[in-house]
Amino acid sequence: MFLKKTLDSIKFERKDLTFKVFLLGIFFLASAPALAFLIILFPIVSGLKKNYENLKKDNLNYLLILAGFIMISKSIITSLWNTTEITNWEPFLNWAGLANWIPLFFIYFGAQMYVQNPKQRSLLAKAFILGAVPVIFSCFSQYFLEWYGPYKLFNGFIVWYQRSRTDINTPVTGLFNNPNYTGAWLAMTWPFLIAYLSEKSKECNKLKFFIVFVLSILFIFSISLINSRGAFLAILASIPLMFGQGVIIWFLPLVFIIFTSIIICAQPIYSENFRSIFCFLIPNNILSNFSDLSLTYENLSRFLIWEKALNLILDKPFFGWGAASFPILYFSQYGEWKGHPHNLFLELSISYGLITSILVFIFIGIILYKTFKKIYISKIKKNYYEKAWWTSTIIFLIHHSFDIVYFDGRISIIFWILLAGLKGVLDHPKNLESTKSLS
Repeated sequence: MFLKKTLDSIKFERKDLTFKVFLLGIFFLASAPALAFLIILFPIVSGLKKNYENLKKDNLNYLLILAGFIMISKSIITSLWNTTEITNWEPFLNWAGLANWIPLFFIYFGAQMYVQNPKQRSLLAKAFILGAVPVIFSCFSQYFLEWYGPYKLFNGFIVWYQRSRTDINTPVTGLFNNPNYTGAWLAMTWPFLIAYLSEKSKECNKLKFFIVFVLSILFIFSISLINSRGAFLAILASIPLMFGQGVIIWFLPLVFIIFTSIIICAQPIYSENFRSIFCFLIPNNILSNFSDLSLTYENLSRFLIWEKALNLILDKPFFGWGAASFPILYFSQYGEWKGHPHNLFLELSISYGLITSILVFIFIGIILYKTFKKIYISKIKKNYYEKAWWTSTIIFLIHHSFDIVYFDGRISIIFWILLAGLKGVLDHPKNLESTKSLS
């Protein structure tokens, strides 16, 4: 009996250690992604081994497996028979493109062991929040101290970009390569910070609440420095998703005031004195993103890109043109350079075909639909962290409806971990009943 208890204790400690290693990887994901990937590799492999039988029984997983099979098959066929019709495009790009999908599917499968219950998900959320602190620091040091990179450590193993700024309206990138990546990361972190702030507001320790509150202010200020419309809109969208219908009475008037102010500030038809009243309410960095709201070609170009991307998909709907083919196709047909179609569904459809894209997004849609019913509609008690997981996933998808930041490995990894967390809500709904309701 003693031996059995000892062995059980060792197993528990080992399991707990693996979870802590996974938390450490999430903490380093934003600031040192290569290091973070090496750290989470063991927990992911361990999670795959321990959860293998359950993964086999889950029919939903076969949507991803089928999508992966089609993607790999396309890569093999294109390489062997060289069926490409694109000049200056090589079949090896299909194999390179798989790195953005197949490993992420495995991360989704392996991470499920570490997001099975509310306690695990709340700890992971806090690691995510702490991991965003270096991002905020890099934004402030770039903006106020003019610390311009790139800063490299261990021969480029860790890189903080912090690109130089030419004027006050140049967006801050922070440690990311692009301000849109920075904005997306902070926007996806924001719902978890709301949940953490709500948790601390109910505790007696006012100092901890004050620290988290200050961190929340710094988050919002950082997003204003990034000049990201997507991140700005994500903050607004998070409020009703996190707090529910009770906030509508003041949220809708707030949104009306904000967007009315933006429209008035962006239109030169109003007098300078009149506009200054409304422009005072909105930070200049945010206003610069809405400086021209007229229906010009530039402002409608994204719709034109989507239309042309759809035409390309219809030309080869089943297996697509190949990974990274969009910019070459677009330039050859329209004489303009566009790096991607500004929509993740369209990008995946062009790369690996409409069937693959439909399978992946049906998979995502099923998880979101079922977890929405459990988190927002069911009578099971739940906390703000459950809503934060759902909200952060929705923010990612909204962002990728009009832009693509998925190909930064940090963002794609955290997205599939978010999906794993939502799967934990589905697979272990009784765990939600044990949490104290904050809603």
